[in-house]
Amino acid sequence: SLRGIEFHTEESPEAIIKAGDGSFSLKTSKGTVDGFSHVMSATGRKPNTKNLGLENVGVRLAKNGAIEVDEYSRTSVPSIYAVGDVTDRINLTPVALMEGMALAKTLFQNDPTKPDYRAVPCAVFSQPPIGTVGLTEEQAVQQY
Repeated sequence: SLRGIEFHTEESPEAIIKAGDGSFSLKTSKGTVDGFSHVMSATGRKPNTKNLGLENVGVRLAKNGAIEVDEYSRTSVPSIYAVGDVTDRINLTPVALMEGMALAKTLFQNDPTKPDYRAVPCAVFSQPPIGTVGLTEEQAVQQY
């Protein structure tokens, strides 16, 4: 428990049950946990590279199935590039768009461009809403 927050990762929520005293129980694929005042369910993204045949052409994959790329999004096969969630860098839509734009500059404008991850917007659509952009305080102190 971190500051009163209990994380249950790698579990699928099946039901949230409200007790007579107002507390909640969470039933997941791994069992039931009782006694919560609030429950937040969040999902994430992970690379989905199965059945693409990448192993047949020599594209190197990480243990989690992510396509391994260099700083210019080039895979282990020089003529194959990858951007977005399949690379498991930062799995957010604005990041995939930015990586795609950097790759387009590299390939079609003869302007080798690395994706710039310094100001990535991130939002959690919850109540209350949560969002971040840019460096953490620790990262800023280290870099500047």
